Amino acid sequence: MPVILQLLTKQQEDADDDEWNISMAASTCLSLLAMAVQDAIVPAVIPFIEAHIKTDNWHFREAAVMAFGSILDGPDPSVLSSLANQALQVLISMMNDPNPHVKDTTAWTLGRICDLLVTTIKADMHLHSLVAALVNGLGDSPRIATNCCWALKNLAEQLGGSYYDEDGNESPSGPLSPYYQGVVEALMRATER
Repeated sequence: MPVILQLLTKQQEDADDDEWNISMAASTCLSLLAMAVQDAIVPAVIPFIEAHIKTDNWHFREAAVMAFGSILDGPDPSVLSSLANQALQVLISMMNDPNPHVKDTTAWTLGRICDLLVTTIKADMHLHSLVAALVNGLGDSPRIATNCCWALKNLAEQLGGSYYDEDGNESPSGPLSPYYQGVVEALMRATER
């Protein structure tokens, strides 16, 4: 595990987005390990994430975010929920990171959370800042915008469906309803670029 985590930091700053590299291979390996060993991956990876998520070195900061995103599929959601809940505000703020690689990986990780652990996103605590960060990211580079769009799609799919009020009556709106207009307008601006 230490070797795989160290290899995550071997990003190439000017690498082509579609070019297979050591860091991408390490991330894929970590994802597959998470699916294979499930909950056992968490204690092996969390110390690396905690040690590097706020470091000044973008290689380690991006690797920490990539490690977190890579282990989200495999462990029981109940094991990851409290970790994701703690990480959400940090990740949302990292959408303003000065390094585009960190922002790109953060958008991808937020998309994975929206898909796999949507129950950790609390409407009163996270939803507004999450949607705002993703909508803001739609105006960034094409790669970041693509991951933000994917995260918004996952969020809409996971939070879609029927909603019920306190009395058990079906409601015509859901948690994303207040953001609909702004998200659609931002998506339209992104398509015009």
